[in-house]
Amino acid sequence: MTRLESPSSINTYNLCKRKYYYTYKLNLPRKDSISTLTGKAVHDALENFFKIDINNIDKSNYEVALRQNLMHLFNSAWTTALPALLRLENDKETIRHYYNDSMYMLQNFIEDFLATLNSVINGVTFQEAFNKIKPETEVYFYSEKHNVHGYLDAILNFNGDIYILDYKTSSRDNVTEDYKLQLAIYALMFHEKHGKLPHKLGLHFLRHGTKKYVNVNEELIEKAKRECELIKLNTQTDNIEDYDKNPGPWCKWRDGQCSFYDNCFGVKKLNDYDNLIQIEKK
Repeated sequence: MTRLESPSSINTYNLCKRKYYYTYKLNLPRKDSISTLTGKAVHDALENFFKIDINNIDKSNYEVALRQNLMHLFNSAWTTALPALLRLENDKETIRHYYNDSMYMLQNFIEDFLATLNSVINGVTFQEAFNKIKPETEVYFYSEKHNVHGYLDAILNFNGDIYILDYKTSSRDNVTEDYKLQLAIYALMFHEKHGKLPHKLGLHFLRHGTKKYVNVNEELIEKAKRECELIKLNTQTDNIEDYDKNPGPWCKWRDGQCSFYDNCFGVKKLNDYDNLIQIEKK
């Protein structure tokens, strides 16, 4: 039976076939990292931000109220993540650094949101303005035709134009090929469901306070279709030898490592891996 793919699984295969094998063929558990846990707390806060009760907010207090709501939601998500963070990291200063870093990203988000809100609030109530720029969040899409599914961070209908946005907490605000493919597959699924393409595909880089967009065109959609077909063709085998390793900086980084690092290299092979990375850096 062909497994249901996602933008994440396809990008995993393209990055490292062996990681795909461990993750999606063997279904081995993936380990949390401090980055994934804090990133999830940020995403949870943003998702719930658009579900807050705005009935008691008006033009006299909306900026303060929205900031307070977002910070409260993040602190709640952080409290939920904290036990797992403490199991991973004993250094309280490191955890505090990630907390402050996450708060900084959310401050960038709320500044951007308030700037947009202020541009549409004249002549209408706060509630009308908020709802005008409020996106749907964590929207599930499924394509039976292309055997792919996924959750979209945000979809906004603004004056008839459809924006699909994905929040990123990455250290760089580069529109990489894997990000482009992720957005392309979102557009493909949206088109299959609604019979039209979204007008804008964007990445909101929270750490940098920037939004960058990818052109929506037939070339992008064809790329998504092609990748969906290729993953079906290339992953029919269950033989581990058909899933090559691809050593690189994604195996081990400053604050973590791939969940399957030990599976690939083991204690005895760490020096071989470290030597390879040093050669790549040169």
